[in-house]
Amino acid sequence: MMRFPDMRRMAQMTLVMLAWCLWPTAANAQAYACPGPGPGERMVGMTQGGNGVAPVPLCVRDDNGGAPAPQAAPNNSYAAIAWHPDAADVWVDGNYVGANNNAESEALAACNNVMGGGCSSGGTWWNSSMTILRDRNGFFYKGWAGEGGAERKRVLAECSAKQLLPCEVFATIRSSTNRRSPGISARKLFAASAWVVGGAADGYDSKLYIASGYRSADDATAAAIKACRDATSRPCESNALSGNGFIQAYRMNGSDDSATAETSAKRAQEAARANCKKLKAKSCELEASFDSRKPGLFVHAFARAKAP
Repeated sequence: MMRFPDMRRMAQMTLVMLAWCLWPTAANAQAYACPGPGPGERMVGMTQGGNGVAPVPLCVRDDNGGAPAPQAAPNNSYAAIAWHPDAADVWVDGNYVGANNNAESEALAACNNVMGGGCSSGGTWWNSSMTILRDRNGFFYKGWAGEGGAERKRVLAECSAKQLLPCEVFATIRSSTNRRSPGISARKLFAASAWVVGGAADGYDSKLYIASGYRSADDATAAAIKACRDATSRPCESNALSGNGFIQAYRMNGSDDSATAETSAKRAQEAARANCKKLKAKSCELEASFDSRKPGLFVHAFARAKAP
């Protein structure tokens, strides 16, 4: 199959190269095409554009306390990320030298090929890193690490504020990464737990019903609630959810039943203890732990309160 050159792209590149040659430069600095000023850069102008070709920003290195200016245009790197709520990893296509590329569509295609559809784009970035954060349920957030990592810090704080332990840094991915393409093993297995709504007067039986090994969070939640209803004939609700992690049952003050979820058995125990401390519980007893990747329906009976 013959491939024909993109005439608009060739024209754009011609204008960029002319701009590099003709743009007046400061001492020891050379202007180069950029998508906009990034870390350690400042914008000094635009190419002229015309004939259907958009103007292109021109940048130079900002050398105030930074590294020496490059003697030639830098090797800009662009990347894109895609993910799926039922996946325990992300897909990346990167190390492109220009913004006009197929990185986003390639990352999405790779993700959909494994997950069978339902993937979404996490956006693009350049000349820096993207931090992938994971919450207690196994879901991902992203924070750009450029410009001093302000976005990364903000997203980490927002994620951590919603749970007992700080969210985890799952991966830090540079825009120079060629490809990150996990296989079918990236698909999560979910577990959810449920119990009777209300207290003893409402039929609460001091039991936790756990459904694990499900392909989606909704399926696991529905299965746990159904198991609870079938066993008690009472209204039930879900109280913990985990994707590729653990549900930890625990009891405070000898009679306050509870459950929490985290990405590992150790973190689930730490989260339970953190909640006991937060609520100033007089006692904190860790009970059974359930791995979301072990398929089955389980019933956990909380230990009876000890006699005084």
